[in-house]
Formats: sequence, C-alpha cells, structure tokens
Amino acid sequence: MSVTTPVRRAKVGIMHAGHKEYWPQFAGSRDDVVAGAVRFESMVKENSADVVMSDLVDTVQLSFQAGRLFEQSGINLLFVFLHTYVASGRWLPGIMHLDVPIVLVTLTEGLDFDNTDYVTGMGIRIGSPCQMPEAYSALMRAGKTAVDLIFGSPKDPRVKKEIAEWCSVANALASYRDCVIGYMGHSYDGMLDMNFDPTSITGAFGIYVKMLEMCELVDYVQSAAAAEVQAKIEEMKQVFDIEDRSYDPVTKPVLPEDVEWAARCAVGLDKLFANNGLSGLTYYYAGLNNIYERVGSNLIVGNTLLTLKGMSLAGEADIKTCLAMKTTSALGAGGSFAEFHSVDFAKDQVYVGHDGPHDPRITSARPVIRGLSIYHGKRGYGISVEFSIKQGDMTMVSLGSDAENKFKFVVAEGQSMPGRLPHTGNTVSRGYFGKDVASFLRAWAMTGVPHHQSLCVGHIASMIQKLGKAMNMDVEVLSCPNRNERKWGRN
Repeated sequence: MSVTTPVRRAKVGIMHAGHKEYWPQFAGSRDDVVAGAVRFESMVKENSADVVMSDLVDTVQLSFQAGRLFEQSGINLLFVFLHTYVASGRWLPGIMHLDVPIVLVTLTEGLDFDNTDYVTGMGIRIGSPCQMPEAYSALMRAGKTAVDLIFGSPKDPRVKKEIAEWCSVANALASYRDCVIGYMGHSYDGMLDMNFDPTSITGAFGIYVKMLEMCELVDYVQSAAAAEVQAKIEEMKQVFDIEDRSYDPVTKPVLPEDVEWAARCAVGLDKLFANNGLSGLTYYYAGLNNIYERVGSNLIVGNTLLTLKGMSLAGEADIKTCLAMKTTSALGAGGSFAEFHSVDFAKDQVYVGHDGPHDPRITSARPVIRGLSIYHGKRGYGISVEFSIKQGDMTMVSLGSDAENKFKFVVAEGQSMPGRLPHTGNTVSRGYFGKDVASFLRAWAMTGVPHHQSLCVGHIASMIQKLGKAMNMDVEVLSCPNRNERKWGRN
C-alpha cells in the first residue's frame, strides 16, 4: 500500500490477445480469454494508476489499432496479457512503435493433475503457459525485450505484489515526464560528489534542469502580502508543533519574527514553483550578511510544506538526491533528505537525517519547529524542522554517477528503530541495516554515491530494480542475506 500518493498518476496500457483459430473449435473460448483479461484489468485497477485497455487483439490489423490507442493515450508502461497460446505475430507488430517498458503477463488457475480429467481446450479456459517462451523470444528478436514476465495464479500474493510494483514504477516514469527541476544558486563549495552535468540529467531521465536566479525568489519574498504571510502561518500551525530550545547549545527560542520570516520565505517559494512550472528544486546560496543569506537559510519550513504536497526539494544543491527523493515519493514511499550522523556500534545503528528538506508524510508524529542560532556548516539562522521517520521498514535510495556521467541507483533496506533521539532541529532516525554497521557504511560509501540519500518508508528495493530495468539503468542493492550475520554483499 502506498504511503504517498503520486502527484501524477501513470497511464498503464493493457493489450490482451487471443489465437483466433480456437474460436470456432472450442465453444466459449473467446469469452474465456476476454474474461481472463478483464480479471487482470481489475487487479491492475486496484493500484494508483489509470488503465487504458485495448479490445481483444487476434489479428495484425487489430494490433495496429491497439498500438495507435496506446500511442494516443500516452501510456507510461504496457502490460501484454496473454491468457493462453497466441501466435506472437498477431499482437507484436502493433506495439513496435511504442517506446515504453513492456511486461508480459500470463495468469492461470492451475489444475489438480491427480483429480482432474484434462480435456483438449481446458488450457484455453483456465489459462496456460504455452505462449510465454514465444512471446519473450519474439520481443527480444524484434529488439524490444520485455522488462519482466509475470506468471502465476491470480490468487497468489506474489503476483499481486509484482503487478502493484510495476504500476508504481509506471508512476515514477510518469513523474519524470514534462518534469522541470529548478537549480538555484550553486553546489555547496567543495562538495565534489554533488557536481553534475545538466544535460546528463535530461539524457537519463528526460527531465529539464532550469537555472533559477536567487533575485527572483527574493523579489517574491519581499513582495509577499500580509494576508499571504498570515495564511502561510496558519498552514504551518496545522502541520507543525512549535518547541522551545533544547539542551543542544545551537538551539534557541522560536520568536514570532522567526515564524513570520519563515512564512514569508515559504510564500516566495510557492510563487517560485508556480511561476516556473517546477516539480522540484535543489538549491544552496551562502550569501554574506545580506538578504540572500537571510532568505537562503530560511527555506526549510517552506520546502517541507511543498514536500508534503508531493514536490521534491534538496538542499546544498544536490540534484542527484533531489531525483532520488522524487523517485521514492512517486513509488509511494515518501522521500526525506538525509545523511549519516553518529554510529552506535553496540547496537549496530546509525543516526541518519539532515537539517532539511523533509517529508512530513512519513514521520512518526507531528513534526516540530525548533529555533536554531546556526545551521551547522552554513551561514544564517532561523527555524528548522525536527522529526523522525516512522518506525518499521525503511529504505535508503541514492543516485550515484561515475566519471562518464553514467547514473545508477543504490539501495539499502533496513529498519527505523525505536529509542532516544536528539533534539537538534534536524530530522534524525535510528537506522539498522544488519549486523556490523561499520561494514555496512563502508560498503555504502564504496558504491560511489553522494553523501546524501533519500530516506523513505517500506522496503522498496524490488521496485527500484524494476525501475532500473525500465530505464536501462544500473541498480546496486546492498544486502545482508541474514541480518544476524556479519556479511555484506551486492546484487
């Protein structure tokens, strides 16, 4: 079940095909094939995606009609449902012009061999696996290899999980379409892991990186009307609790003027998104005792509120992590900006979090606003957001790139653990990823990812692997086969 609703629902196509020679030979066979497809359609509709289904395809001409339907509908992924044997030449030609991932699907009720009198044509009624090798081979030979083949009983939870994950992958692909990510300011000086080539982002994801000027945001902040600021303060009260300073010496009381300024900056951020058609933003601006510093250091509340609405934002101008956050959010798992803090070797746990941006949709409780006299390692002061990822299954996803600008996803599944957390005005969760936290962190670092990652809920490695197949992008999963063993590997 998705925790976060995708901002843009995918369109998923279903082509279902049959072998027309069976229709006159076996009474009701055409109806059985259609009924199997309708049952599959209902399974797909249980997920967060819109379905575009063709009529039954049993001739080349009908396959062309179905192909045009999918092209005109702008689908993000295609299921080819084959209830029983059908010659591949009847359906394949119509989808040759589609540039979307193709998943082959065959579902069958199965038979009790010892207690069933099998008769010719029974496989047509209940479904059979005969067509699967031909279908996969034909696609491969035509240069459109299927990204997956789902086979099993429609009652099998594994089958339902595979369908759901591919629908989520389609949502991720849809989130990249017509997507503009703003880039404002510059990477934090000296963070060489985060520098990037905007064209490589467009080439890999189809996303446009729009270069933004800080002066545009500052103008929106300074011109915000009193009513707009007050409305944003009311919105903040609905989402956050305000806390006093803690034992941490960098915290400070939250003053009314701090709240007003954060709200004003949030109003400006909303206008920056609206006026530039943004789906996300990555930013960093140091400034020097001026208005740019004051605005740049007070965007945490505003970007947290935008993340709550499905936008993805990343600080320190880390666009790769912004894309990782957008991906995990579209997959239904949320996405919060994070990095590693301290380690508890005795418990094999690591503090993981950041001073923003955050995703309140995956928090364990209402997020807190806390005043900060400094932002560690950065200029400025103001208020920040503090919370922990809800306890239970948790996944870290990062987007790495090599010297040739080739991207890959890196994934690790773990647990958000209960226990005492620091009150530092940052998001902090206690992460457990298996025995020997030192070996895990070493293995993670050696994948070549930036020092930030998207922190999300649930275990979504299998979805990221499917997304990698759909995008022809490498995926590296760090896994501990037995979480009681001190052994880490990659797959």
